[in-house]
Amino acid sequence: MKDSDKIKNSLIDEFYNESHEQVDKSIEYSDEYKEFKNVLNSTAKKMDVLNEDIFDFDIDTLSIIEQGECIRGNSKARKEFILFILTSFIILSVYAIATIFLGTKLLIISQIFIITIIPWIIIPVLAIKRRESEC
Repeated sequence: MKDSDKIKNSLIDEFYNESHEQVDKSIEYSDEYKEFKNVLNSTAKKMDVLNEDIFDFDIDTLSIIEQGECIRGNSKARKEFILFILTSFIILSVYAIATIFLGTKLLIISQIFIITIIPWIIIPVLAIKRRESEC
């Protein structure tokens, strides 16, 4: 048994180019030596198959990330558009109903309010949002 272990250890060392001692020539011609050497060689052939570049994929991760951001942006834009349409519809509906019930006087007062006061509110708010988005 010790002879068998010695043969295997010497073959493994030789296989990995780590052989520090000379192998006895009589051992090289034994059947066990030849059989184990064939096993090592067949294992090496199997391992060479794994070393080939079978996983040579050309994956462009930057374009995948950009596509994902584009899809996310489109989804967000679609949601914002639907929200804008709903909000506009509700505001205009309430405005029309209020005009019908309260008369045209409300229409004239609200138009004056929109033309004179709302720009003084909207312009500073938009300027603040613009500074926040630049930072």
